[in-house]
Amino acid sequence: MEQKKIYEGFLAILKKDLSILPDKKEENAHNTLSALWHTAAGNPVSPIKAEKLELPHLLPSQISVLEEFIQSRLLGTPLAHLTERQNFMNLDYILNKGHYIPRKETELLAKTAINTISNNYAAEENISVIDLCTGIGTVALAIAHYSENTQVFGSDIYKPAIDAAKINAKHFSLDHRVTFFNADMFDPFESLSLKNKVNIIVSAPPYISTAKVKNMATEIANHEPEEAFDAGPFGLSIFFILISIAPEYLVINGYLIMECGIGQGEFLADRIETNEHYGSVIKIYDENGNIRVLKAKKIA
Repeated sequence: MEQKKIYEGFLAILKKDLSILPDKKEENAHNTLSALWHTAAGNPVSPIKAEKLELPHLLPSQISVLEEFIQSRLLGTPLAHLTERQNFMNLDYILNKGHYIPRKETELLAKTAINTISNNYAAEENISVIDLCTGIGTVALAIAHYSENTQVFGSDIYKPAIDAAKINAKHFSLDHRVTFFNADMFDPFESLSLKNKVNIIVSAPPYISTAKVKNMATEIANHEPEEAFDAGPFGLSIFFILISIAPEYLVINGYLIMECGIGQGEFLADRIETNEHYGSVIKIYDENGNIRVLKAKKIA
């Protein structure tokens, strides 16, 4: 009964004072408390995983830890930085304070890639995938997990993210099929003889303009790396690199699949269609009717 009263007391505080960002709408007062409760007990889990678990009994020292977690969360520390877990495609990824936190919206990119493999390459044994701007390996590892006929390569310029990606590869027992490089975009793949041999290139690149990065929510600006968001003056620079260089690596009928920001889809689709290497572009919409993923096939 005492533990129930403690839970109800903390829940009332969270319901009253917890502020949740729009891009983390999978979080709420209940699963936030459950995730922090499990983490205080020594079993760190994401809020999505925590919802399915019974709450363990906490020792007095663990209740003190939980109280500290709750105070930190209310002061703006992201939940994933407290639990060191973030759920993506039903997989709990490991991340530390200071890392970019994968967003649920990027699952649309991962699902598009996984469905493309299932629909076009199910009978093939060795499908090559490159994930650019891989971060902590979110999309790369989801693809490898759900598409067992893939060999996946990921790159990112932010070393702490790549270090976490390698930890996650081992965490999911995928390190034999996923290789990560701390390098810029396509740079590490020139020496791997991958040109004209890659079936799918995916990317969830930074797509926020430099000016807008400076005005992001405090919870993001104070806790996540700027490199994960800043895409230059117009928020489009990395897309142009992707569109222009991807055909050098893709096989004929291979796919470039990329996530884009709200309002960028139509412009980028037009940009792809003016490139002679691609056929028509498939626009994939989110639940709010926004183009969030573009899928283009290499035809030449």
